[in-house]
Amino acid sequence: MLAGLLYLIGLVTVLVNLALAGAQAPAAISQVTAAMDAGTANMVDVVIRASAGFAGYLWPLLIGLLLMGFARVIMLLGSINRSLRGQA
Repeated sequence: MLAGLLYLIGLVTVLVNLALAGAQAPAAISQVTAAMDAGTANMVDVVIRASAGFAGYLWPLLIGLLLMGFARVIMLLGSINRSLRGQA
């Protein structure tokens, strides 16, 4: 039960972060394409400036993925426990 709840919380966290980052993506894409069309910009600086807006989404995304992974490990250990209990 706890593992399912942790998995669901992690899944919602990841999906919300991806949706928020996706809503911000068109502005970053247009910034990069405008710099590519200009031809005189340093592309490394342009990409760093465009990706700086996505830095706030990195930690919640990683935490959500870690929660999902931890929940899957708990589910696996629970299923191993149930299968070994049946063999005794």
